[in-house]
Amino acid sequence: MFLLSKLLGFVTDPATVILLLLLAGWLLTLSRRWLRAGRMVLGATLLTVVAFAVVPVDRWVTGWMEGRFAAPDPLPEKVDGIIVLGGAISPALSAARGQVIVGSAATRMTALVSLAGRYPEARLVFSGGSGDPFDQTLREADYARTFYRDIGFDADRIVFERESRNTRENATLTKEVMQPKPGETWLLITSAGHMPRAVGCFRAVGWPVLPIPVDYYTSGLSRPWWADLRFAPLKGISGLGPLIHEGLGLVMYRLMGWTDTLLPQP
Repeated sequence: MFLLSKLLGFVTDPATVILLLLLAGWLLTLSRRWLRAGRMVLGATLLTVVAFAVVPVDRWVTGWMEGRFAAPDPLPEKVDGIIVLGGAISPALSAARGQVIVGSAATRMTALVSLAGRYPEARLVFSGGSGDPFDQTLREADYARTFYRDIGFDADRIVFERESRNTRENATLTKEVMQPKPGETWLLITSAGHMPRAVGCFRAVGWPVLPIPVDYYTSGLSRPWWADLRFAPLKGISGLGPLIHEGLGLVMYRLMGWTDTLLPQP
């Protein structure tokens, strides 16, 4: 299932799909019999690219997803534990460059520092192994330990779960390691757009958590729809990638019974 999910992610990448459609359309135009069909494929592909380049569907849907869960306000007076999900560090790049390479989801890592200071008695856990379906040698948790030591945080306070390969395993393996007790209060830190699936996974294993969404891509501010119009083909196409990834994840996790509803809500 893990390998299948990674392969589905590759074949549903928007850039890959568009490239395959363009190639198919061009090949069809080489035949007089299929010339009309080829032109239709090329035309439809071009119109789709232009539509997503102008209409920011990616931003609208991402903003809706990111707004689904909000951090509790105010935060609880007492917290028993804090969970950070991996996804910010590139183990392959870190190994190649000899330093910890943190991507755009860096706030997953840094949010723990302030919360750990606020709750000095809370148990801390970082959950993240390798998402590479072909090479499980490099584990994100190992580089996360180095990251926290490099910024001067006491990494010995953190339990590093390094076996999980996806969000489902984040929930199951972290619960196995931390053994939370009924009635305890645990915070979950992950990207805002990923929070619905993450919360759904933890709920499905009987571990209610309070969301701490970070790593926002949209402002959440209300604007007239026409104010967001643009002409940015690259943004339009690349912005669909995370949405398709999360959408497929939500559907597959529900079909596998890894979440109890298609789109978890507060």
